[in-house]
Amino acid sequence: MIVRIIPLALTLLALGGCIQAPPLAQVQSAGAIPPLPADQARLYVFRNYRASGPPDDPVVYIDGKPAGTIMLGSVFERDVAPGAHIITTDLRHPADAEIASVAVAPGSTTYLAVDDNFVNDDTQASRVVVFSIAPIDPRFARAQAERLPFQPAADHEAALR
Repeated sequence: MIVRIIPLALTLLALGGCIQAPPLAQVQSAGAIPPLPADQARLYVFRNYRASGPPDDPVVYIDGKPAGTIMLGSVFERDVAPGAHIITTDLRHPADAEIASVAVAPGSTTYLAVDDNFVNDDTQASRVVVFSIAPIDPRFARAQAERLPFQPAADHEAALR
């Protein structure tokens, strides 16, 4: 009996890694994301899928605090206080990151896109990944973000530990 259970357990574990999170639009329509409080602003950070993307995923920082790891082809949201915020992808290596400055109003939603760019930084043709982050016009960004798998805050908190 135990001989049959072990292959079944291994198969289920393998399949568990294949399950993809539902897209943001589906999570929103199911009501799984709480409504935005009137005294807050919402930031959606997304990173489109690229077949030739770098092997590592950057941490996104909001005002110097880690907000989450943005995986290739995913989106996450964070609620912030209204006002000016600095968002970056690498606090320890600011030369290898770009910085976005956004001012958000209460009840507003801002979309930020993270893109990876390879830069040759020496004569040895080594490549450094520079993760850019920039606010995107919501008329275009919303459709891009809503089709990507949503990564809940708990997933990011575990990845940052």
